[in-house]
Amino acid sequence: MSPLKPQRTPRRLWWAVAAATAGTLLLGAGAYALTRSSSGLEASPSTSAAASDPAISPLSPPSPSISASPSLTGAPSRSPSKSSAAKPVGPPVAAAAGKSWRLAFSEEFTGSDYDHGKLSPCFDWNTGDCTSTFNNGREHYQPSQVTVSNGTAKLTAAPLSPAFADDACQSGKCTYKAGLLSTARPSAQNGAKYLYAFTYGYVEARIKFPATQGFFTAFWMLPAKTDYQYQTELDILELLGDDPSTMYMTYHYAGRDTSYTPNSGKHNNGACAVKDYSKNFVRMGVDWQPDHIAWYIDGKKCGQFTNKAQIAKEPMQLILHMMVDNDWQRRWNVGLKDPTLTRRLEVDYIRVFQQV
Repeated sequence: MSPLKPQRTPRRLWWAVAAATAGTLLLGAGAYALTRSSSGLEASPSTSAAASDPAISPLSPPSPSISASPSLTGAPSRSPSKSSAAKPVGPPVAAAAGKSWRLAFSEEFTGSDYDHGKLSPCFDWNTGDCTSTFNNGREHYQPSQVTVSNGTAKLTAAPLSPAFADDACQSGKCTYKAGLLSTARPSAQNGAKYLYAFTYGYVEARIKFPATQGFFTAFWMLPAKTDYQYQTELDILELLGDDPSTMYMTYHYAGRDTSYTPNSGKHNNGACAVKDYSKNFVRMGVDWQPDHIAWYIDGKKCGQFTNKAQIAKEPMQLILHMMVDNDWQRRWNVGLKDPTLTRRLEVDYIRVFQQV
């Protein structure tokens, strides 16, 4: 990690959901209700007390491996079957006429660590102490909370003591440490480039998430913009841990004030099945092209956005992580019940295919 600067002014994003009535979502706000009306994520200034107080340690010592811990999740995960020499399976949709799919980005987690040249354990506004929650949750992201073993990455959320001071978190204190992976710049203060940003392609991750109330899985994309002025946002998956059957998929556009989603209310995944997806690994994908954005669960197309004029045309970055007890969950009264729980998000791979 880079040393802490005396002061920092990171920004944070606010997530929550509009109340569902009669089984439908208010699509004007998409999957969110925000601190300002009808927008997706909002970036706003935040100041961390830890940045100016040397007595507050930014990171706890690395935690030991938790792969054998019985406290993580109820049923043991099924280890993915893959070989480092195996060729990744292509997208579940045919390429356009005269074109073919090419694997443009891949992290397979086959070694003992992830490729730090491809992925960062922090988000884009890291200035030395990594980053904290996006939506007034409990978690502060720490590199020690991302481990790799047996062919998967483990992003672990666990209680943090002493709490990390940051006004992005509930009541100014982050009481959880958590893992995150992104293709953002490793540091926002040294002119570093994005580890990976792309325009158009099919994105897929194979993941296993915990079905525990208060934990929140997010796999999403934002423009690679150093001024944090995001006009669009593409949510491949947002999953509230109390309901492992509703896989929220949303595209926010027009300044993120307007949204489209295949989900028609809770317990609805568009054309895709409604079932408990936490039992096994699940493939979450999105096909982002100049004329459409389509979401896929385990290779099945769930829904599609086709307003070509509103589709993002600029490079975007990838973010995958788990939040704890955020605004959306508390608004729906499905927040964290037991603040002593440890849970993890397991990732088999992250891939991006593009047409050539």
